[in-house]
Amino acid sequence: MNLWPSTFRASLAGGLAAGGVAAVFSFVVVEPTVRLALEVEESRAAADHAQGEHTHEAELVSRSLQQVGGAIAVIVAALLLSVLYAVALSRFRRSSKLSDLTSALVVAGGGFTIFALAPGLKYPANPPAVGDPDTVTERTLLYGCAIAIAALTVTALLAVVRAARRRGWSTTRLSWSIVGVVAAGCVVLFAGLPAGPDAIPTDVGAGLVWQFRLRSLGTLAVLWTTLGLVTGTLLARAHHSATAYDRTHRVLNGR
Repeated sequence: MNLWPSTFRASLAGGLAAGGVAAVFSFVVVEPTVRLALEVEESRAAADHAQGEHTHEAELVSRSLQQVGGAIAVIVAALLLSVLYAVALSRFRRSSKLSDLTSALVVAGGGFTIFALAPGLKYPANPPAVGDPDTVTERTLLYGCAIAIAALTVTALLAVVRAARRRGWSTTRLSWSIVGVVAAGCVVLFAGLPAGPDAIPTDVGAGLVWQFRLRSLGTLAVLWTTLGLVTGTLLARAHHSATAYDRTHRVLNGR
């Protein structure tokens, strides 16, 4: 049975829903911390101007337009992620005996770990008042390396679980193997990669920084949870409808 068409359609619908929900969550929960960070930037620019340093640039795009653009970017990103998610979920469904909803949530959890949790713990997001524009390329490369390490770790975990099923490992052996893989991944992630290049300025409070980080991570958690829930629900309904159709068809044909 070809699971790709149904998985792809459900994932795209889930991605669209996830992007919309995440955009709303970001506007309601994350935006207040962004405004506070922008106030810090404005105060910093005013102080520099008072000292004769003309470093403040006029705002080219209004904040309202930035918010609209940010919401569109979140939705587009969710749709792109839903394509990768569909590929992973389709492969997972072929070898899993779990229900459609459970499978969708498990794969969504893996996606959240790879693309959000692991890199977010190593290189947490910073508000607008933190960060040097000259380090954007370096930060992007480091974040990409963190994603790659997380992906390899999750892949290794799946390989361990499959090997345990084929060879009939005991629960103790499987548990220690999982712990070993996770520990190795954490060592490479947190000890192998260098620290982020940007220091926190003294005029930015630690409370503001951590509020922004936690709320940003919360946005990604909402995105992946919504993607898994919507995709799994649609797949479960499609499976139920197909089963009901088959039963009706058999009854009508006297089977």
